[in-house]
Amino acid sequence: MLSPNHSIPLYQQLKDDLREKIKTGALKPGERIPSERELCEQYHVSRMTVRQALAELANEGLLYRTHGKGTFVARPRIDQELVRVTPFESSLRSKGLIPSTKILGSKIVSADYEAATALAVPLLSPLVNLTLLGLGNEQPVAYYSACFPEDTGHKMVAAARARLARKVPFSTYDLYDDLPEVNPARLTQSFEAISAGAELAEILDLPPGKPLMHITTVVYLDNGRPVEYRHSYYRGDMYRFHITRPAR
Repeated sequence: MLSPNHSIPLYQQLKDDLREKIKTGALKPGERIPSERELCEQYHVSRMTVRQALAELANEGLLYRTHGKGTFVARPRIDQELVRVTPFESSLRSKGLIPSTKILGSKIVSADYEAATALAVPLLSPLVNLTLLGLGNEQPVAYYSACFPEDTGHKMVAAARARLARKVPFSTYDLYDDLPEVNPARLTQSFEAISAGAELAEILDLPPGKPLMHITTVVYLDNGRPVEYRHSYYRGDMYRFHITRPAR
């Protein structure tokens, strides 16, 4: 029971109790929590107290509301650090998700202007395109479409198939660990918030219009040669990106 005589406000006590239930699994992701009226009766508090607690938990990403249906426990967001590259598998396992990867396709494509510029190759040069779907608990969370020069691309596809056969989750960047002769030294990335169009919505099992984080990446070898041009799309309801940097 909550205590009105406690120095901590009632809404904060309620918020802390609900957060603990989410943390311990008493309230599970996707589960509908009791209605405002039910919480008022259960905790013997006013509706205003309940609304404030729920609003703050929703702002923190622990709950979400669906009009006409109620308030639900949000899925844990996958934290992606921007200072260094985090392996796909460890990113998901840190949130209690079981990671897996599907190869959606591999083919030879002609370099368009953007890919040719990024990879420093002539326009219409043959490139190897590898597309992957990253999943957590069998649910799509990220989609990768990467292009490589042919000499590297065929090796990346072979490495991807080998990992798939061993049932080892991966993103394209994880594949470099299996290719000691291909040594990435740095990468550049740009970030853009977008809405899911029909094709991406279908791939990521989302309603069209849902938010995605689109990351464009160019990977360079230690000799300065660009070796990968990748478009990555992360579900906005599943991922959170963060960075720590000096204030001055």
